Amino acid sequence: LFVDCSTVAPSISRMVHNQVIENGHSMMDAPVSGGVKGAIDGSLTFMAGSDSSSLEMAMPYLNRMGKAVIHCGGSGTGSATKLCNNLALAAQMAGICEAMNLGEALGVDPIVLADVMNASTAKCWSCDVNNPNPEVAKVKGMTAAAKNYEGGFASKLMLKDIGLAVEAAQDEGIAVPVGALAKELYRLVENRGLGEKDFGIL
Repeated sequence: LFVDCSTVAPSISRMVHNQVIENGHSMMDAPVSGGVKGAIDGSLTFMAGSDSSSLEMAMPYLNRMGKAVIHCGGSGTGSATKLCNNLALAAQMAGICEAMNLGEALGVDPIVLADVMNASTAKCWSCDVNNPNPEVAKVKGMTAAAKNYEGGFASKLMLKDIGLAVEAAQDEGIAVPVGALAKELYRLVENRGLGEKDFGIL
């Protein structure tokens, strides 16, 4: 059984799956979510694209590394799910960055603003777990923003994932204008030499 945890285009996952099957083996695409912290804590989420027998074979190993293994469907659906997740995550982080910057400019304490947002409808992973504001990150015990955006999910990787998602959307004739804009924002981050920094640096 081959288990591919990389984030690639669903078409690539299906192509590799077919080649593996042709050679008499089994294949699963199982990209992960949870970031560096999830990997350290063993709390990753695996998005599995495979048949049921391959999933059953892989479960003991995946359960040792993550808290959740979600069967998304057949070959390529794990990769597709990961791209959709990161497309939404990129837009989410962009919104939180804008809100935190605006609030500070308007005289709101960033810690207070984060507390309000996390108790209100703006609550999300980018605000509650990986807040991009350095002051909030230090007080709340978060990692990347408190350490000059080191050690998190690299902006260049987010750019790659959004690019794959936008390409997949174009292939399917689906409009993703917010995702396309997020891609350009992260391209600016990369162009400024900040691609290795956590994507909250946006």
